[in-house]
Amino acid sequence: MVVDGPGRGGATAGDVVAVAALLAAPVERIFGELGPIATAFAGIVAAAAAAGRRPVVADLAGLRPLADAAMGADGLLVGAGVVLEPGLLADADRYLEWRQRGRDGRYGALVLDVDPASEDPYDYPEMEWFRVPRDERRRMVGGPYFDYRGADRFALTFALPVVVDGVFAGVAGADVPLAVLEAELLPVLRRIRTRAALVNHESRVVTANTPHYATGARVRPGGPGEPLEVVPAVEDLPWDLLVAAAG
Repeated sequence: MVVDGPGRGGATAGDVVAVAALLAAPVERIFGELGPIATAFAGIVAAAAAAGRRPVVADLAGLRPLADAAMGADGLLVGAGVVLEPGLLADADRYLEWRQRGRDGRYGALVLDVDPASEDPYDYPEMEWFRVPRDERRRMVGGPYFDYRGADRFALTFALPVVVDGVFAGVAGADVPLAVLEAELLPVLRRIRTRAALVNHESRVVTANTPHYATGARVRPGGPGEPLEVVPAVEDLPWDLLVAAAG
């Protein structure tokens, strides 16, 4: 399928919608990899509650092989694990059970200073990828941003809320380098031969088929300049495909 010619280059509305669906496929696949981690985490929290206690750090050790397996199954992931609602654990106020894959391919724990009393803590409760799942009980993708404390590259953080008996327990999440995701998205996006970009919930460019749209730049479909057609790609995030008319 090539989208080209007058208007969209003779392409039907269905053609562009099909491209949008193909762009959404890797996003849905990543969230799918988080499912087993989220389910296991919810089970740990529920089992502790059934025993009349709060979970402790040691209870979370069983999540490590699941996080490693998620990274092993999907080459897009360089980090995976859970990030907990403050106060959930009996022996730690803030905590994340997070694994990462180094550039050498080895898996290991990511250790961050999450103590709010520290000089420069990793204040995850205030980060959008944590706040949105907590406050709105829906999945979220944060970024692209430069992840200098984890992946040490431009990355996206995928986060899936984990709710147990109506109480938010935290998120199951994954870090994905932007360059690696772009490598999968660009061949699809280049099927559109007019200017096109995949944008996030802030209308910031995730990737585009032209340097005209810089990654991270904000593109306003209703603003001045060339008209852009908006086609939903992942509606609940929401991420959209923007397509310029052929000139």
